[in-house]
Amino acid sequence: MEATKLHAIPLEPLGIDVVEKLEEILEAAKRGEISSVAIACVYRDGMTGSTWSAVPTFSMLIGALRCLEYRLMRQWNDD
Repeated sequence: MEATKLHAIPLEPLGIDVVEKLEEILEAAKRGEISSVAIACVYRDGMTGSTWSAVPTFSMLIGALRCLEYRLMRQWNDD
């Protein structure tokens, strides 16, 4: 029987502006400016998560997600 080997899992770096971005969106939501929200996140242990609110217009939220995906891919390619 072969012995089990343990491997260290590197942590994702701490996002320096995570709380700031969440607070910006929370304040806009409290002012009634946001009709729906989708959130994707990466936990420090490498796991991912996502959630979304009730959506009055699915096409608008999906369009916003596609715009975000495009912006993230451009940023990734520019780095």
